[in-house]
Amino acid sequence: MYNKVVVVEKIGVVEYRKSAKARCLRISVHREKGVTVSVPERVSFNEAESFVLSRIEWIEKSLHKLNSTAQQQTIYNGKDGFSTKFRVMNLIPDDRKNMRLKIADKRFDIYYPCDANIENSDIQSIIRKFIEHVWKVEAHEYLPGRLSHWTEVYNLKYKSLTIKNTRSFWGKCGGDNSIILSLHLMHLPDHLIDYVILHELCHTVHKNHRKEFWQLLDKYTSGKAKILAKEMKNYSTRIY
Repeated sequence: MYNKVVVVEKIGVVEYRKSAKARCLRISVHREKGVTVSVPERVSFNEAESFVLSRIEWIEKSLHKLNSTAQQQTIYNGKDGFSTKFRVMNLIPDDRKNMRLKIADKRFDIYYPCDANIENSDIQSIIRKFIEHVWKVEAHEYLPGRLSHWTEVYNLKYKSLTIKNTRSFWGKCGGDNSIILSLHLMHLPDHLIDYVILHELCHTVHKNHRKEFWQLLDKYTSGKAKILAKEMKNYSTRIY
């Protein structure tokens, strides 16, 4: 693989990467890496550059969206306080150079170098990873119990439960009735966590979103299925 770097008006630096694995031209926009283009070996750099110029508007919008998201990111500096569902976060300056996480029953402590700027992007990135780890711990503490509760209440069955750090969906039910739940359910209100779980359990009965599915979900949510589905639109797995 070999690369070519070009500065393109309106979007800045673009890195073209020749690769034997690439089957087609593909543009990626990353917050850290910027704009990169995977280029199949059979495609010339000139063709790749023409392709990028044809997608300038889309690239500009993608970069703007990334920059807007970055500006809206929460800065964790201990001033405003932060809690997960079950624990309070404490940010503690420490003599050690490495950051570390300690989880207790009702709190979690994040230690960071006392000579570092806590608002530094690298420090903030590690804090976010620690927060996600705490959510993962809490998800394993909480979600299996809620799933078991509703299966017992409505006499439903599922094959297995997997909890993942997924941002593309809240929950998923496979054809074999294996259920996947996102750990990011842990920053939803309890009634919406239950809604997602019931939604996936209904898929153990109906593998689609047809009338029968919504009738069953309505039955299990006291006639509020559509209302809860609409409320879910106010939340996102992309929390930062």
